[in-house]
Formats: sequence, C-alpha cells, structure tokens
Amino acid sequence: METLLAKSEGEETLSQHTIAALRVAQKLVARLPFDEVDRHEMEEGVLLAVAFHDIGKDAAGFQDLLRGRAQNWGGKRHEILSAMFAAAQSAADPMVVFAIFTSHRDIPCGLTGQKGCLNWEQIPGEGALTPMCRQMMEEWHTNVNQLPAEWDQIRHSFNNNTLPSTVTLELKPECIPLTWLLRGRRGQIREIPFPDRYRASLLRGLTKAADHLSSAHRIPPHIPRYADFRITSHELRPFQDRLSKWHGSAILRAPTGSGKTEAALLWAQLNQKANGRLFYVLPYTASINAMYKRLQQVFEADNVGLLHARAASALYNMYDYDAAATPVTRQKRAVLLAQLAHELWFPIRVCTPHQILRHTLHGKGWELMLAEFRNACFIFDEIHAYDPRVFGLILATAKLVSDWGAQCLFLSATFPDFMVDLIRASLGPVEMFTPDITNARDRSILERKRHEIQIQNGCMLDHIQMIERALLVHSTVLVICNHVRTAQAVFRAIHENRKMLLHSAFNQLDRNAIEQRITSTTPPRVLVATQVVEVSLDIDFDCGFFEPAPIDALIQRMGRVNRAGKRPPVPIIIFEEQTNPHPLYDPQMVARSKDALNCLEGPISEADLVKASNEVYQGGYDGDKRQLFDRGLNHPHIAEFDEHLLAGAHEDWVEQLIERTDSTVEVLPQSLRSDYIQMMDNGYWLEANMLLVQLRLYPGMFQEGILIRGDPWVVNLPYSSSIGLERK
Repeated sequence: METLLAKSEGEETLSQHTIAALRVAQKLVARLPFDEVDRHEMEEGVLLAVAFHDIGKDAAGFQDLLRGRAQNWGGKRHEILSAMFAAAQSAADPMVVFAIFTSHRDIPCGLTGQKGCLNWEQIPGEGALTPMCRQMMEEWHTNVNQLPAEWDQIRHSFNNNTLPSTVTLELKPECIPLTWLLRGRRGQIREIPFPDRYRASLLRGLTKAADHLSSAHRIPPHIPRYADFRITSHELRPFQDRLSKWHGSAILRAPTGSGKTEAALLWAQLNQKANGRLFYVLPYTASINAMYKRLQQVFEADNVGLLHARAASALYNMYDYDAAATPVTRQKRAVLLAQLAHELWFPIRVCTPHQILRHTLHGKGWELMLAEFRNACFIFDEIHAYDPRVFGLILATAKLVSDWGAQCLFLSATFPDFMVDLIRASLGPVEMFTPDITNARDRSILERKRHEIQIQNGCMLDHIQMIERALLVHSTVLVICNHVRTAQAVFRAIHENRKMLLHSAFNQLDRNAIEQRITSTTPPRVLVATQVVEVSLDIDFDCGFFEPAPIDALIQRMGRVNRAGKRPPVPIIIFEEQTNPHPLYDPQMVARSKDALNCLEGPISEADLVKASNEVYQGGYDGDKRQLFDRGLNHPHIAEFDEHLLAGAHEDWVEQLIERTDSTVEVLPQSLRSDYIQMMDNGYWLEANMLLVQLRLYPGMFQEGILIRGDPWVVNLPYSSSIGLERK
C-alpha cells in the first residue's frame, strides 16, 4: 500500500506537509496583532482549516498525478473534496469549510467557469450530484482506509486539543450553502452577514499563507519591538523630538536633508502596538531600494522586506557582493525573498503604494491585509508625488486602516497646504509637525539657503555653451530634461569626456552600472538625466540646469544640488521652454511654478520654497483632477468596505487599474538578442530579463518593423550601454 503524498517534490507525504503547515499556522496566529480572545478564536479555526485542507489529495487520480503515473487530473480540484470531508466532521464550522473550499480557487464566476475560479460542474449542488463530482468522490473513497493512519501521525506530531482525536471517514456533499458561492445581487453579499464574510476571508487568507510558507519550508519570524533598535546617535532636532513623542497619526513637512526619515522611524517606534507591522511607502522603485538598504541597517536585514514589481531583480543586484554565490544561487535567493515579501513574513516592508492599494481594492491575496493592516504603522513618504486619483485612494485606505487601529504618517518636503487640508478632511484633526521658526536649531534648517534661481529664456539645446561654461567654475553639473530623447540630444551636444547619461530607456543591467558610478567616489563631471533622479539617488552636484516642470518636481531636482547646504548658494538655471514640443506636465501648473520661483529674490531658503509651493497649489485640485481625487477617495471597495466584501474572490481588474503602464511594454533590443539567449540557456533567466527595456507603444510599430512579436518582443532600434534605446 502506497503512502499518501501531498507533494511530488521530494515525495512529501500528506501527514508531513499537514504537520508542517499546522506548525506554520500556529506561529502565524501567535504573531497576529489581535487581542488574546480574538487570537484564540482565530487559532481554533485556522488549525482546523489547515489540518483538513489537503485531505482531498487522497483521491486516486490525484495520487497518480503526484507519482507521475498521469499527466493531469482533468482539472478536478482536491480542495472541494477536502471541504466535503471537513463538513462531515461533528460541529463543523461553515466558515472553516469555506476557507478550505476556496483555498486555491475563487468562488465560481459565470456558468462556464473562468481562470482561477472553481467550476460549477465540480461543485456538489444542493440536490443531485454532478457526474464529475460523483467521480471525484469515488476516487477519494478508493484510498479512504489509509486516512486513519495519516491522521494518527498528524495528531501524534502536532499535539493540540483543537484537532479531533478521530475523524469521520465520510464526505458531506452539501458542504457549502449556495448563497456563499453566488456573486450576484441575491448572493453572498446580501445574504451573509458582514462578520461572517470577514471571518471567512481572514481564515482563507491565513490558511493559504500557512500552506505557502510550509511548502517553502519557512517558519514565520517573530515581530520585533521597534523601540529596541537605535535610530540615530545624533542629538534630535526639536521637530524630531516632538514627533517622536506623538501618539497617533500625523503629518510632517520638513526640508530635504533635515532628518525626516529618522523622525518617521522614531514615530513608528512609539506607535507600534503588540505584533504591529510597519509599512514604509514610497513612490519610486529606486528610492524604495535605497530605503530598503537603510532600514536593513537600522532594524536588521532579516526583519525588512522589499515589495515592488521588480523586487527580484533589485535583490539579485544587491547580493552580487557574495563572491561565493553563483548567478543561479543568487537568483534563487532573490526570487525567494521577493516571494516572501508577498506573504505573512517580513514584519517591516518597503513598498510602492500600489502594493497597499492592491489589497484594499481586493486584488489577488487581499485577505492578508485583514491580518497585517490592523494596528500597523504606515509611513507615506514623498506624499506630494502622487497623481490625484492615487492620492485619493491612499487617503481612503488610510481612513480604512485607521478604523482598524492603524496609525499613518504623511511626509514631504513640499507639502502644499491643500493636501494637508484634504488629509484632515478625510482622517480628522491630524496633528502637523514642522521645524519651528522660533527655535534656533529648527530655524537654521528653514533659513538654510542652498540655491539661487534664474529663469532662462529659450530651451536647453539653445544654451549648451552655457552648460559648458559652468564647468569652468563648478566641479560638477547636473542637467535634467523632461524627455529621454532630449536628454540623449543634450548629452551628445556637451563636449566633456567625463559625462554620463541616465534615463528610463536603459535596461536594468546598464542602469545599475550607471547608478553605481554616479554614486561612487568618482562621479562624472556632468550628469544628464531625466526625472528618474528626482527622488531616487543620493547625489550632490555643484550646479543645476533644468527643463521647466511643476514646482514640487523642481524642488526635488534642486535637492540633488548642494544637497546638504554646506556650500554657499549655487546657481539653478530653469529654462523657459521645453525642447520637446510634447508637454510632459500640465502647462498651467508649469507656468505658475516658473512665475512663483521668478518672484523669489536672491538666495532662496527652504521657507521660501514652501511659500512658493503653496502659491502654486493654492487652488488645490480642480476640474478633472478633483474628479479623479474624489473617485479615488470614494472608491466603494474601500469607502464602503463592509458592503463590498465578497469572501472567496478577488478583482482581476485591480492590477490593470493600478499598475497599468499606459501602453508601455518591456522589449529586447535586437543587438542584445544573442546575450539574452545565452543567459536563458545557462538558466540565468533573471539576469536575462534585466536586458529588457521599457518602450512606449504607438500605432504602426509592427507594420514599420520596429517591433517583432516573440517571447519577449524584440525592438529593432539602436541600443548602447552609454545612450540607451534610441527612438526614430
């Protein structure tokens, strides 16, 4: 008689996998940010769900599949059998049964089934059984006599009073009431009370998490006390000290280089609740990667996770210092860490807002937020950088998690008053912290004068000689353009050997090399870049030439020139016109920004920039922008969370809504095709994918022969490691 298997890899038995999953589940529940009563109630349900979640793999056809005697099992779902088995046990909890039933697939969508959803023809109805369901049950009974021995091993190895001493070797077809499975107006949302839908969703999320982590052979770490770590050894500035003593949500406006991050982490230390997690949210992947490294140094590496669309590639590059590791070893480690960041694993995560919104908008795996977001700390850094729709969604999310006991901190160097008003209108009277002009140490920040601004007629390409003359006076010059093609043209026009170019049309391998050189001890004399450097790199140049942009973007660019303010004020030249005729930013906002900066006399202070920013944004959002903001703020899945919680399902459109790239795709330059093939043949698929370049599509690219369909798509345009991808 063959032992029942749960996994084909390593021939892991049913009892071995179940025991491992139970141990993970017990640790997960112990780390929930709940009180003891809620935690105990949740533990009982989760352990039962995990104990029964794979019993359906007893079916003969599934065992043949695991042992390689069959190629597939006809699309049949073992978790349906597991749910029938759980329902047959005495005093079965219907929400536990539901968590098992939907542990791998969503509830049905439509009559014919849909990818990722359970199929009606496999589901036992309230009347007669379907032919496929009857066949599944017959296959399960084939090996039923082996289950008592498997259960004895589980009970013996995992001694817990929650698990029954014996199990009923039966299946209960009517395991799930039809109302739980229906999405329509007379379905689950209307017929099932919210507390039951909530609990079923949380049980489902924890059951799936325990299954995933046990399959990866990982036991979740404990949640550390953030107060046990030292944030800074420097004497605190007064505004930092005040924020470090504040309980509750807050707003912080402070200049670049004044210690905002330290103040935010001190706030998190004070506001952490028992088993509370920390989410540090930033708008751009480059700044997220930098913050990830920084928080690893503060809170120890094993406590911090990196969560964004390209996390695996970023982690792969971060671990290239390990000379003993092969590319394949580094690749496996990077992929594992990136996957763990999506699970209930790291207590601290650095991420994009999309990773938070994906949960609150009910994207795939959204149930985990019910376990993680309660009593958590959220730090939304660079909050000014988001478009109105995303800002509205962030505020809606902040209000939701605040109702669950979470605390939120909003940070920016350029925090317009209208955004402060919108935050307070959403969350209530949130306290605001700024450097105090009456205090000498804080005043020194506000009165620090780093730049002298000049608005120059014409466009950048008309004044290349002005940029070159600046090299006679200054050691380094930063040039920031609004479009890639403009940056490439300016780069070619400048006569200086020690120059570098940085923009979004480089592949990741070349971009990493460029960024390493820029931030090294021997940076280039001239860096020509696009807005990718606005909040991504810790760089410091002596002089700046910028194309016109909104004031918050210009302030971020200025933050890369005379960054610490230790030198006398240096020149910032902002050109009146943009070289490329296609506007990148709202023309009215750009015009108001230039006018506000043009009114500032002499070297400007941080207080001057705050005042100018408020003048530019004094009207707040209007017209279409206000509509987009309101649409995000009032999104029904967040603002009316209770009324829209559909247990056992996720919204497939969420990724498109939040993470769409506006017709931008990743393509392989024709000149790198042989390198790509060689890397893939060697198994270095992560490194191969780092050869891909982002490209914005336009009609006719296939007809013109610019794009060639394949896997991946190939682009027939020039590419070099110094210029990047060049458009015709």
